[in-house]
Amino acid sequence: MPEPIIAARKPKLVTLEADKNYYWCQCGKSARQPFCDGSHRGTEFEPVLISVKKGGEYLLCACKHTRNAPWCDGSHNNLEDSYEEASTEEIAASAHLTITPRDGISSGKALLDGGCFVQTLNHAGLQQQGNIAFSSMINAQDGANCLSLYYLEAGAGKPAVLAFPGSSVAVFVLAGEGLVTISGKAFEVQPEQGLYIGPKEAFSVQPTAGTATIKLTITLCPQSAEPQWLDKMPDNFDAAVSQRIYAVDPAKREVMADRFYQVLIDDRIGAADMTQFVGEVPRSRAAGHHHLYEETITILSGSGYLWTEGARAEVQPGDIIFLPRRQLHSLECSSDEGMRLVGVFFPAGSPAINY
Repeated sequence: MPEPIIAARKPKLVTLEADKNYYWCQCGKSARQPFCDGSHRGTEFEPVLISVKKGGEYLLCACKHTRNAPWCDGSHNNLEDSYEEASTEEIAASAHLTITPRDGISSGKALLDGGCFVQTLNHAGLQQQGNIAFSSMINAQDGANCLSLYYLEAGAGKPAVLAFPGSSVAVFVLAGEGLVTISGKAFEVQPEQGLYIGPKEAFSVQPTAGTATIKLTITLCPQSAEPQWLDKMPDNFDAAVSQRIYAVDPAKREVMADRFYQVLIDDRIGAADMTQFVGEVPRSRAAGHHHLYEETITILSGSGYLWTEGARAEVQPGDIIFLPRRQLHSLECSSDEGMRLVGVFFPAGSPAINY
């Protein structure tokens, strides 16, 4: 079969009505992109019927290389050897932007456009509950609509038991080795691992011998204003989801031009329509783009800048980024060794999808 014409490098954002028929152009010739106008006649291509049960915004493939027609699956990122970088014009237009400082001396938020922000943890402001020190980093009061993110450190002592009733929990181990007990079942954990906790379960965290503290991020969906602290560990582990630890594994990386990502946790294991992934970014500045999801990002290594329409902020290892849905942004890595990050977004999908 011949190759389709690439109508555009990025998907088209469209609004579809429920139970109405649409026809997606597969050949790339239509002047009504992404919809068919009959230009396929005489070719081997046929339009694809679209009918959705829920009306709303959707991203339809415009590069015509999706493996999930008619929906964008991120294939446009692999049309070139390099991920799309900021153009000369985009760089020149933003050259005047000064760095937005944190609202604390060395910690706090750098607030950018549209409610987007970069936040540096204030360790002195951690709250203590038993052997756990924690801080709410992203929540409803910060402008988030779907996700909550907490930073947590667990030290020696009797393990505190916490729960977020009704919320699926995606944990990522930043540093230290330890034991995470989920509703009575214990798991040994180490850095670079994701861990899933169900909406009816509770958990505790304690470092192993020789480890002073174990450091984690905890992202929730739906949101929770604060943890619920329990007197004892319940015995209600959900055996239907027996695998809980998902380790970073270079062999499982997905290619996105000269970038890589690995999905650790998503809705296929019951994670309430959210996705947790680890991404790798080379020294570069991405072109400004949007996502249809709300996202949290924690920088694991590498430094750079987060850009929005009219602002930028420095990012360093340990910094946490909040990106509202549809917010224009660009992440720049200025480190020769590249940047690594862990992200969680709602609703679930592929980290490669952008527009």
